[in-house]
Amino acid sequence: MRGGRLRTLPDYLRPGLDLVFVGINPGTLSARLGHYYARPGNLFWWALHASGLVSQPLTPTDDRRLPEFGIGLTDVVKRPSDGAADIEPREFRTGARALVRRLTAVRPRLVCFNGLTGYRHGFDRWARPGLQPVTLAGARVFVVPSTSRRNAAYGREAVLRWFTELRRVRDRSRAEPRRRPASGRPRARPDQ
Repeated sequence: MRGGRLRTLPDYLRPGLDLVFVGINPGTLSARLGHYYARPGNLFWWALHASGLVSQPLTPTDDRRLPEFGIGLTDVVKRPSDGAADIEPREFRTGARALVRRLTAVRPRLVCFNGLTGYRHGFDRWARPGLQPVTLAGARVFVVPSTSRRNAAYGREAVLRWFTELRRVRDRSRAEPRRRPASGRPRARPDQ
């Protein structure tokens, strides 16, 4: 922390990833600890393994290892905060445009938004969980319910069902050729 401000979390992105998870923004605890999804009780790391997306149990301190599994991490908004309610609409719009640039540079097969809030505020305000009918930077788009336990709308088993469906989509996408950002499918665009 410098000057009273928390540093954001680094992006774990590189070309050739199968899947990139996109969070809303880093929570203050995660930013202080320097790791994604670090709040005790967050279901991200449990669901990642329980769904079969990774072959071994991982913890927040393993976040930098995710590219070894073909998985990247980033956020729509890079500014840490106590919660998504602290993010201004303009930050979502600006963050969505920057996210598209980051994803275009690495061209993953699949992008998964962890939580509806980041995707709804940045791209499609009416989205529901699951595979979306659009591409983003040439990648298919999937949305899972937030893994934060502050999200009481979806319980542990529901989160696991969506992560398991995400694994199925990821596995099928590995058999497909990589998409170009200018594909014929509709593309998600940051809300104006």
